[in-house]
Amino acid sequence: MINIEWFGHSMWKIWDESVSIVIDPFGDIGYDMPQNLSADILLVTHPHHDHSNISLIKGDPKLIAVDGKYKVKGVPIETFPVWHDEEKGKQRGQNLLMKFELAGKKLLHCGDLGHMLSDELITKIGKIDVLFIPVGGKFTIDAKTGYKICQRLQPKLIFPMHYNTKALDFELDEVDNFTQYFQNIVRTKSKKIKLREEDFSEQRIVLMNYE
Repeated sequence: MINIEWFGHSMWKIWDESVSIVIDPFGDIGYDMPQNLSADILLVTHPHHDHSNISLIKGDPKLIAVDGKYKVKGVPIETFPVWHDEEKGKQRGQNLLMKFELAGKKLLHCGDLGHMLSDELITKIGKIDVLFIPVGGKFTIDAKTGYKICQRLQPKLIFPMHYNTKALDFELDEVDNFTQYFQNIVRTKSKKIKLREEDFSEQRIVLMNYE
């Protein structure tokens, strides 16, 4: 069983019975700041203030913010360098895709991906069961590009992120621009969800609540 909690923007906690992972903790961007949040592993896709508030996470986690292959507490982690924009980083620098395996499932967090993935990179990434993908445009890929990437990777569960909400103190596009491309959409009332094997039977878009 995999547990997933969304704090807003691109910040997630993902855990099973043996290990916990936090990804892209934000600074003050409008969302409530988590209190006493700890993790075994901390993944940071790039050093922007809305993704790299390392001091927020307690418990002396193993920090991964540099390209490479790792194994921490039995969790295989592989990063893929990409760009934060469509001009090979000239506008906003580099970003890391974070792929890791938990409870037998392969998960990919795209951080602030800013461009369509190449065929070569799609092949390198391989099979993905759970995808966390930005869809709000302006600083990242937009909804249409996000949809195209989902078509290529074919994950079973897709968690949109980095889109406009009432809490966020800067403007992004609405998530509906992305969900319009899909039929099977699950809207949760909670910020937490437990994934069981039956949840992987077909492709779903999962919209979380950050409150």
